[in-house]
Amino acid sequence: MQTAKYEAISLKPLAGALGAEIGGVDLARAIDNHTWSEIHQAFLDYQVIVFRGQTLSLDDIMSVACRFGEPTHYPFVAGIASHPFIVEIVKETHETRNFGGSWHSDTTYQARPPKATLLYAREVPAFGGDTLFSNQYLAYETLSPGLRAMLDGVKGVNSGGLKRLGGRAAIQDGHASMKNQRHAAPDSFEGVHPVARTHPETGRKSLYLSLEHTIRFADMTEEESEPLIEYLANHAVRPEFTCRVRWEVGTFTVWDNRCTLHCALNDYNGQRRLMQRITVGGEVPA
Repeated sequence: MQTAKYEAISLKPLAGALGAEIGGVDLARAIDNHTWSEIHQAFLDYQVIVFRGQTLSLDDIMSVACRFGEPTHYPFVAGIASHPFIVEIVKETHETRNFGGSWHSDTTYQARPPKATLLYAREVPAFGGDTLFSNQYLAYETLSPGLRAMLDGVKGVNSGGLKRLGGRAAIQDGHASMKNQRHAAPDSFEGVHPVARTHPETGRKSLYLSLEHTIRFADMTEEESEPLIEYLANHAVRPEFTCRVRWEVGTFTVWDNRCTLHCALNDYNGQRRLMQRITVGGEVPA
């Protein structure tokens, strides 16, 4: 992890691997370019940045999001009518499935996955509902030299169908309170991307696959690919690579999808949780 000097913001690391809380910033107010430059540097240095105690309107969320990149649409859940790029992630008290409850990077099944996801907590349970993140720079760098050499040039085929989780329809049936939409069959969303991805801003390589979305390697069958995908996916989330974000009302978190995985914990049945989510900066992985 880099140790840049920050002057306009305060910074408290969440864990040794990644993540930091940023203080001294009110995202609802005008922020000068120097402060935004430091926020962006913290985003690159720590991969997951957390702002506490924010009071944000939908317009505020859009304004902050546009600082990180051009907003992108999520293909399976309709956005808020007045702000269609912002999706409400809801789990009601009677629901037992949650959204994003397995390790993944957002929408890797698209040709241009978003570089960043921004998530704002409107309602949170009294306990539970945290999100885990894992540093995929470390996941790649701790592989053996031989395995890294083998993976360089290999591409993963990523599907929107969630085959290992029983299919997209089964997942969506579990949270009917969300505004589901489907422009096409989930399996028709397929992105082929490098398994060893080079970050366009830092130049570092990271592991870029998941059990949720990566169904096989290009030019290989699913049966041939499965053992190595499973090994890499398990390696990618070793505890020493991770941090944990505990949500409070007003917590606003931004993470770098190019070099992290995340997993929303489903340990709060019987309690309501409402988050507002936007993704930005579609890029072709290289």
